[in-house]
Amino acid sequence: MIYAYLKFPNLLLDAQSITHQDQSIAIHHQGNIIQSSELAVAAGVIPGMNINMGLTLCPNLLTQTYKPDAERRLLHRLALWAYQFSHQVAIWNKGLCIEVSKSKSLFGDLQALTQTLKQASTSQNFKIQLAFGYTPEMAAMFVKAGVRPREQTFEKTLYRLAIDTAEIPMEHIKRLKNMGFRTIGDYFGAPSRARQARIHRDIYLYFDAIAGRHQTLLKWFTPPPVFNQSIEFLRGLESIEMLKFPINRLTQDASLWLTQRVCATSRLRWEIILENRQVISLDITLNDPVNTASALADPTWLHIEHSQPQSPMTEIRLIIQQIHQTSPKKPDLFIKTQDTDRAQLLDRLTARLGPECLKAPCRLQDPRPEYANQLHDEQNVYPLPNIPLRPIWLLNPPEALGQSPEKAGHTLLQGPERIESGWWDFKPTCRRYWIGLFQEKRVSWVYQDQYSKSWWLAGWFT
Repeated sequence: MIYAYLKFPNLLLDAQSITHQDQSIAIHHQGNIIQSSELAVAAGVIPGMNINMGLTLCPNLLTQTYKPDAERRLLHRLALWAYQFSHQVAIWNKGLCIEVSKSKSLFGDLQALTQTLKQASTSQNFKIQLAFGYTPEMAAMFVKAGVRPREQTFEKTLYRLAIDTAEIPMEHIKRLKNMGFRTIGDYFGAPSRARQARIHRDIYLYFDAIAGRHQTLLKWFTPPPVFNQSIEFLRGLESIEMLKFPINRLTQDASLWLTQRVCATSRLRWEIILENRQVISLDITLNDPVNTASALADPTWLHIEHSQPQSPMTEIRLIIQQIHQTSPKKPDLFIKTQDTDRAQLLDRLTARLGPECLKAPCRLQDPRPEYANQLHDEQNVYPLPNIPLRPIWLLNPPEALGQSPEKAGHTLLQGPERIESGWWDFKPTCRRYWIGLFQEKRVSWVYQDQYSKSWWLAGWFT
């Protein structure tokens, strides 16, 4: 088995949900700096330094307290992202461990998989350091040493590494050096029984793990049954326009979660937390279940852009609880790639105009054609008896033809169909409908009013 270990150099900074590329920021814990941005490092603020010393070196340094919960949430989000490359992903050693033996058949050799992971991480705007090994400990050691050997040279590269590269307490490293071990190869060159008798059992097992002789049990990550992610803002957002990037990021994560579960959703719940602790809740119902980021983000933004919060926004959350199982769409030779999906168009129109502004054509249980075809808010379809052909184009009002349809150019072909109705609403109708041919070019629908004996053009067939 081959494992990939992914380390995120800016993990603590990224967990703060702030832009650290152009600011001097330091994360501190118990008075000591544990991670600094690139500008802060350039000013001399390095991890392990006292926070007061950091402020002395960089007066404009922005300091943030270490948040374990934020780090945990980000690692779960990254594990969900990495799940697309392998079904065996584990959160391990404040990074990700991925079993990639089976992934090589999909993404190519380790070199091609490396490029795929780097390109995917760049598109998500976070940095990674990765290496491969027969065990997670071996891969993590290669990452710490800054090497990425090929599979054929794993053991040779490992034996050349200094004993200081091992991730064990410093007192154990000093003890190993005093025993004459300068490299990992020196350690494994000594008899196994002598090593086991002189060092702690956990250290012995660790070195066996980095050499691939001991397998570490990992707790594999599984996508959660409910999508519930949020983004906190270091400073309260004053404008709705500033929510575009967080909405896009959350919908991308939601799309990835839905795709991995082979599901789609038609209900979204957004929560915007304000600085005054007020919560703005927004429930969005889509016409059809979707699982793409654009289909989730577009109607969301059209709903949210009309909001006017009374206080700065400190957090936004997306919750998806109702999902539907889907099957992959089959490709169609005759579908154009730029065709607009009807359901997504309706979602955008509903968000922009409101549900009451969209009406759907439907047929009512009324024999009279001018009353049967109506526009209603709800798309109700009523079961109707079998009726003769009806034209799509109905004239409103009907066009008078006088006392004879033949004189108006209409030749009667089929009929009559008698319709007598409307006695219940005091609009009685008694007619005889015919299908005709107008000037040997167009198929018409005409009728004779049985009260006045006059003829009328009711509509045209396509």
